[in-house]
Amino acid sequence: MKITSLWFFIVLMILAVAIYGSGNLSLNDMRTPGGICPLILGIPACYIVFVCFVVALIAHLLSISKLSILFFNPVGIVTTIASYGTAGELIGFAKCPRTDYGVPMCFISLGICLSLLFSKFMHLRTKKNLV
Repeated sequence: MKITSLWFFIVLMILAVAIYGSGNLSLNDMRTPGGICPLILGIPACYIVFVCFVVALIAHLLSISKLSILFFNPVGIVTTIASYGTAGELIGFAKCPRTDYGVPMCFISLGICLSLLFSKFMHLRTKKNLV
């Protein structure tokens, strides 16, 4: 397996986990009266995160260099939301939805975003070195 293919697959798997998790959270938010996700401009943050991950997946699957911005912009938006939530949780001015084990989901989201950014960077870097 080529290194480029490996990084492509890693990004794909991380996105699959991210979409699954944010999709489930969005469904739970819809089912819960009053919602569980914090609002951003009146929209639950988990919906925004879900849509951003789906757009990033589409851009990644198309894998056209000019569409890299369609990958990095949505992931950047989610990274910003997750960073704000994480800082808010640590300082005490924001409250993120929690897992069954009590872990704030914004921590997980931030880890996923940083992993995605690193993996996509490596994918593009190895792809560039092969051309």
